[in-house]
Amino acid sequence: MNFKELSVEELLNWVKEKGLEKYRAEQLLYWLYKKPAKTFSEMSNLPAALRKELEENFSLFSLKEVETIKSADQTEKKLFITEDGEFVESVIIPDKDRLTLCISTQIGCRMGCRFCLTGYQGFKRNLRTCEILDQILLVKLQGYPITNIVIMGMGEPLDNFENTTKALKLMFDERALGLSYRKVTLSTIGIIPELEELLKTFPKLALSLSLNAPDGEKRAEIMPMEKRYPIKEILAILRKYQKNRRKMFTMEYVLLKGFNDSEDDARKLTGLLKGLRCKINLIPFNPWPGSPFERPEEERVLRFQEILIEKGYSTFIRKSKGKDILAACGQLRWKKQLNPEGSAN
Repeated sequence: MNFKELSVEELLNWVKEKGLEKYRAEQLLYWLYKKPAKTFSEMSNLPAALRKELEENFSLFSLKEVETIKSADQTEKKLFITEDGEFVESVIIPDKDRLTLCISTQIGCRMGCRFCLTGYQGFKRNLRTCEILDQILLVKLQGYPITNIVIMGMGEPLDNFENTTKALKLMFDERALGLSYRKVTLSTIGIIPELEELLKTFPKLALSLSLNAPDGEKRAEIMPMEKRYPIKEILAILRKYQKNRRKMFTMEYVLLKGFNDSEDDARKLTGLLKGLRCKINLIPFNPWPGSPFERPEEERVLRFQEILIEKGYSTFIRKSKGKDILAACGQLRWKKQLNPEGSAN
């Protein structure tokens, strides 16, 4: 058992059932989240007998770091191995006054987006709640001054809805990680009805929609789930909930050379988004070995941005980091194996 599989309320109940004082739960939460302990024996204000029992019956971390790869632009990719021998990637992204950690929710992905390396490799399994949280806690334990969390790594968060939302509750609960809503962003392709449930449960959560096309027909060519969850229905849900939000939604738009990067595409996009308060992040495609698409020329990207700005949309070109180590948007992968020396290939 791993304590980070338990909500705060479930942990309180566990302590009660064990016949322990209520404050022991607060002490456990402190050592699990506020000042992550490497071992149960480090939890110095717990009785020695309890520490021994925990050491014998519980797992403290569900992931183990295998290696860190550093990019020329100082981006770092962390490779973790799970207890069942699978691999998970997270990325640490430096940028002026912030240090962002990009975490994963699945091993692989079953959404099948044609521009994404993770989806190209298929799906293995969902990450457990503790595996989602341990990406944050293991990095925190190493002393990285993380300021922001983006749930944009391997997998579709809403396809692992139960574990992702349980992790989110522990991220925001003051008794656990106690993160600010302003510091956490979740990215999704838009799975209905989980999207609506997410917006009800976390009305202050920063949300990015992986859009990537100016209409449903074109989106279906690169994102097969469009046929099941049409973009018009997804945007209707966002319009429904925007009045209750202070923060605008973000539209993520991967620009693919010769496919969705024309001036006509830009104008169609403004029509698709009409009535929705949002900002737009343009992401020039990050190639990977064997990818079927290419990165558009800079002048084409700038013209696309110019048209959107002229129509009144705050539009930004995202500077992709970590491309040289396959750590940029759409480049994460999970198919790894250990060589005889114990490092990853």
